[in-house]
Amino acid sequence: MSFTVAVTKEVVHSLDAANMGEAIAGMGGHLRDAAIRSRQALDTFSLPKKDDITNIVLAGLGGSAIGGDLVRSYLLSKSSVPFAINRTYNLPGFVNEKTLVIVSSYSGSTEESLSMFDEALKCGAKIICVTTGGKLADLAKQHNLPIIILPTGFQPRAALAYSFVPVLMTLEKIGFTSGEAASINDAADTLDTLAKEYGSNNLTDSNHASSLAHTLLARIPVIYSANDIYDTVNIRWRGQIQENAKHVAFGNVLPEMNHNEINGWDFPHTMQDKFQVIFLRSPQDEHSQVTKRFEILHSVLLGKGVEVKEFTAQGNSVVARMFSLIALADWTSYYLALLEGVDPSPVPVIMQLKSKLA
Repeated sequence: MSFTVAVTKEVVHSLDAANMGEAIAGMGGHLRDAAIRSRQALDTFSLPKKDDITNIVLAGLGGSAIGGDLVRSYLLSKSSVPFAINRTYNLPGFVNEKTLVIVSSYSGSTEESLSMFDEALKCGAKIICVTTGGKLADLAKQHNLPIIILPTGFQPRAALAYSFVPVLMTLEKIGFTSGEAASINDAADTLDTLAKEYGSNNLTDSNHASSLAHTLLARIPVIYSANDIYDTVNIRWRGQIQENAKHVAFGNVLPEMNHNEINGWDFPHTMQDKFQVIFLRSPQDEHSQVTKRFEILHSVLLGKGVEVKEFTAQGNSVVARMFSLIALADWTSYYLALLEGVDPSPVPVIMQLKSKLA
């Protein structure tokens, strides 16, 4: 593998063949467009009543699931019913006619999602589909089910806004939350600002995403965040580094890691400087004890020779703060890919696996 000394306009042009950078920069606009598309679609269909739903399942994998997972995290303290994300072939045993199953597959051909769709039909569940087309769209039309059609042309992970907003607005339309238009707009404005700060038009030392990518080039990132709202943001960080940069990454959440993983930083003695711990913080959204735990953990890790970098969420709303940290992950993983001399868009090993499964 060849490595790049610095990211330049020429490097971006030569390596980013599928314009992943443009997709990342455009996420604020994607949020706004997804809201329009979702609103128009949801006004077309008759949706189930809130009182007829006792639990919710988002059926999806990878980039198609992460948006629903963000909604689950965001609504954890708001929602009056359990909300699960199912990333496999089979639905949980509790799914029945009072379950809302949102089947999310960007391509419309994800085999696990289609398998869960079939099970949802057999269970008599209430089904809503989110996709660009494919077999899932055909099945939704065949069974006269509500469907939100997404724009094509993105890698599923680059279409995060389009997997997040339809789920959130569907649940708002049914009555599980309210006032989300303001949160979506706040997040979109925040992302527009950060696109200027982190984007490739600002390849200076003030660009935290570019600087962090240089640090990670020779290290293994370990992402720590609070649980609850930011657990899925943590997953997004790991996934983006793994898919865009093809670079291994790990992570955990507080307070859970304080009950096990914190004890594992002693050995092997020769490895501590190979890791880069990253704290994802949003103090206004953290439990006060978790805030204390971050402070103590920081001291513990430094005492063991582990470097820690801390980043704080931005924005007026919880949704904006979540997406502000996601923006940093997306841009960091993008620059890390370019520094490693790889195109951030293709995922050849995943495609190889799928071809062998076919």
